Amino acid sequence: MSHTILVIDDDEPIHIMAKSLLGKEFQLVNARDSQEAINILSETPVNLILSDIHMPGLSGLELLESIRDDEEKSKIPVLIMTNLPTVEKEQKALDLGAVDFIKKERFNTDREGVLELVRMKILTDVNIKGLDEDLEKSKNVLVMKLMESAIKGSFSDTVETFCSYLSDILKSDLLSFFIIDNEIPSPLIIKANEKPSEEELNSFKQSNSFEHLSSKKEAYLSNHIYNEELGCFLDFSTKNEIPAEIGVPLFSANEKAMLMNNLNVPTESKLFGLLIVKRSKLFSSKEFELISRLITQTGAILWRLYQKDK
Repeated sequence: MSHTILVIDDDEPIHIMAKSLLGKEFQLVNARDSQEAINILSETPVNLILSDIHMPGLSGLELLESIRDDEEKSKIPVLIMTNLPTVEKEQKALDLGAVDFIKKERFNTDREGVLELVRMKILTDVNIKGLDEDLEKSKNVLVMKLMESAIKGSFSDTVETFCSYLSDILKSDLLSFFIIDNEIPSPLIIKANEKPSEEELNSFKQSNSFEHLSSKKEAYLSNHIYNEELGCFLDFSTKNEIPAEIGVPLFSANEKAMLMNNLNVPTESKLFGLLIVKRSKLFSSKEFELISRLITQTGAILWRLYQKDK
């Protein structure tokens, strides 16, 4: 399935540049004004909106207001294209749900940067039906912070930011991020008031959790690790009364590879990282669905940055 981008601008050269840059990876639908865009949105599923602010008739900001008032359409990520951004208009657009701005000149001067931003926005658009409103808002903040850090281009800073915000959102007792090198897991980040012993960390490779993640290559949820097959750091968890655990693998597939494969991990991809989250409060199925999908998809961003920093 190709992902669809709605491009809204009364300037024809923008449509030509957008097709040249994005047309090979995405299906583009063009609108020359806000009313045409509204008509298209009523009939066509869209994954991302690229919109100008200054247009005849309804402005881009007025279009955003219309989209925000629609429960389903308000979930579509919006990137604003402009030549003349102002602080007032930028803040107004952000308040109405826009997620970022692209100066139109970047379609010529920074083509790869625009492509990366578009890929990241579609990849991080994870919607879970029935998700708690507070958790939905927290997820949106997490995604925004992840993208801000990823745009700067540092793997270590981005994964630190991602883990810090995720740990806070989930109120985890332990969040650990492992890098896999030659099939050996090494802890890169551990967020916890009290950490597992060095002996337990070093024995993670022998745990059922690592065996499951490396062989089946799929996330797992275990709310009673003492009585179930999956679970790691059992001495630490027993001592601190932490029965709930989620494990998620991260794969060696970048954003383009994931998008071209309909957000599924390409079969030839290998593990490059693992995320383990543990807490005393049991995880809901909605939390597990959000964490597993979000980490699997955003893992593509982390893989690209990891490769760049190596």
